[in-house]
Amino acid sequence: MALSTGMDVAAAGGWRARLFSVSPAKIVAVLGVLFVAWLVIVPLAALFYTAFAEDTIYGPGDFTFENFINAYTRWHLLQLFWNSIVFAGGSAALTLLIGGFVAWAVERTDMPGREIFHSLTLLNFALPGLLTTMAWMLILSPNVGWVNTLMKMWFGLDAAPFNVYTMSGMIWVLSTHYFPLAYLLLGPAFRALDVRMEEAAYMSGARQSQIARLVTMPMMRPAILSTLLLLFIRGIESFEVPRLIGNPARIEVFTTDIQAAIRGASPELGTASALSITLLAICALTVWLYRRSTRNAEAFATITGKGYKPTRMKLGVWRWPLCILTAVLFFVTLGLPIMTLVWQSLFMKPTLPFMADPGAMTTENYQFVFSYPIFLDAVTTSVSLAAMSATIIVALTFLLAWIAQRAVPRYGWAFDLLAFMPLAFPSIIVGASILFAYLILPIPVYNTIWILLIAYLTLYMPYGMRFASGGLVQIHKELEEAAHTSGAGYAQIFRRVLMPLLVPVALSAWIYIFVLAVRELGASIMLVGPGTHVLGTISLTMWEEGGSYGAVCALGVIQIMPLVFIVALLRWLERKIQGSENS
Repeated sequence: MALSTGMDVAAAGGWRARLFSVSPAKIVAVLGVLFVAWLVIVPLAALFYTAFAEDTIYGPGDFTFENFINAYTRWHLLQLFWNSIVFAGGSAALTLLIGGFVAWAVERTDMPGREIFHSLTLLNFALPGLLTTMAWMLILSPNVGWVNTLMKMWFGLDAAPFNVYTMSGMIWVLSTHYFPLAYLLLGPAFRALDVRMEEAAYMSGARQSQIARLVTMPMMRPAILSTLLLLFIRGIESFEVPRLIGNPARIEVFTTDIQAAIRGASPELGTASALSITLLAICALTVWLYRRSTRNAEAFATITGKGYKPTRMKLGVWRWPLCILTAVLFFVTLGLPIMTLVWQSLFMKPTLPFMADPGAMTTENYQFVFSYPIFLDAVTTSVSLAAMSATIIVALTFLLAWIAQRAVPRYGWAFDLLAFMPLAFPSIIVGASILFAYLILPIPVYNTIWILLIAYLTLYMPYGMRFASGGLVQIHKELEEAAHTSGAGYAQIFRRVLMPLLVPVALSAWIYIFVLAVRELGASIMLVGPGTHVLGTISLTMWEEGGSYGAVCALGVIQIMPLVFIVALLRWLERKIQGSENS
């Protein structure tokens, strides 16, 4: 034991000695850490500075509390806070329910069609929230919603049975879009749950309800709680649903109020910053609760050195009923929106699916989109931004994860905190704070593609760190130490040892971040300039200009088609990674 301890100390000392010696690789590492710190700290500092500075025509002025007085003495502030909490909490609960059911059915049972449902979940996750929101408005709007029209025709109703322009409608729309996130978070936990514990309870005479309450749910508690908290964050920072549905319904939340303060005829940057600090505090508290809830997750581990047997539940005669129920769920949450977008893209006016004269179909909407003045520029900008963001984030986070886990593990928590801090920043606040920062700093990136790239890097840094940390922890440090003993430098170790082993994980991270960046809207709408529109902003512009619904749907279909290929590629990478882990 003493010999082992001595060897560990010597190895740690060797790492520190090598770390503080000067070399090009270490210079790159230090620059990478400083760059990440710049991305995170500068916009946060600008946000607080603007909140306490007077608004003038020349920019932030003298120190003042006037912004907080204006922000927090408005009569609708309590209603704003209440709407935000109800919307985020309700959508988190419903999303957890739907996503948890799908995760249980796919990962824990022998239900047929599990592979298909998994792929459909990835496709649903890849769809931009703006498109699904628009689709649900065409489905459940009291005036033009085709489901409401059919219900009134079939049952002789005088009023529409559904109304998307309500708080419950907003919660439903967001939940149908976000439930794949709950599935992706809960799936691994269900997959790792050892069914023998439930079987032991069953053999002891416990009923299924008792087993679920006393055995399964306690083991799943960390995963469920952490998922619920993350879904709450995603809900409270949501922008598309409150903007498209909440604004017409006069249901204001923090994100829409902040955007209105900045983009108004007379911009109120200080007031927007003061409101942003409250929203940031809510998200930061939630992230703290999330980290606290997962701090002792090892106490609930079911995979130990004593053996582990992942076994699927045998459903017997209930296999096909569960499959049909899951298929209906996907038809409602994914099939209806996509079918609506495809069908409506073929007509100039809102039309009932499969009940119109086929001769009225037209391709004019697609012709309009391809001839739209800024369409091709927006496609180029979106793809370029997504590719650059994914590449830079993967490189930075894998470097940062290596430093945190290998070079200076004692301070690893600080690097993790630095990279995960943007998780508490709603996208609308990231856009606003970066706007404030680069209006103040003498760096000429305002109204250029580079300010959007800065925002995307800040937003998606935590996701890259999650992939990097998870991939690196599976590679034992003995491989790097052996390479270093053989005379390899840091650059060679990265290039010839780590990267070949991390390529599948890095590719998955790249595709995941690419998809997130392509569909981003909240930060983009704060930062786009005359020549830097992205797909999300032109979709929103076309919708709010009151033009043809068909043209907007055609634009959505054009965006969806490449996503099918991306999801297929992501699924192939998943299988490749799983195959390498099992071999």
